[in-house]
Amino acid sequence: MAIETIGNFQLHLTAYELPSGLWDPFVTVLKFDDAEQDFICVAEKLHGSAEPLATHDLAIEAARRTGTALIESGRL
Repeated sequence: MAIETIGNFQLHLTAYELPSGLWDPFVTVLKFDDAEQDFICVAEKLHGSAEPLATHDLAIEAARRTGTALIESGRL
């Protein structure tokens, strides 16, 4: 698992190894809430790729791209 901060958001990047040896990427997005003075979950365990990937690093990168695209879209 990796955690990255982009502005007021945190990306929690995970990749699970499948029995096939491929990796399934996921991202959870948290947003800082000024009133709570803490991060709250705004998108939980979203798939980072339509297909499993060959390596853990590729899966984490796919999860990162998915989370970043969601933040940049302004939908959160």
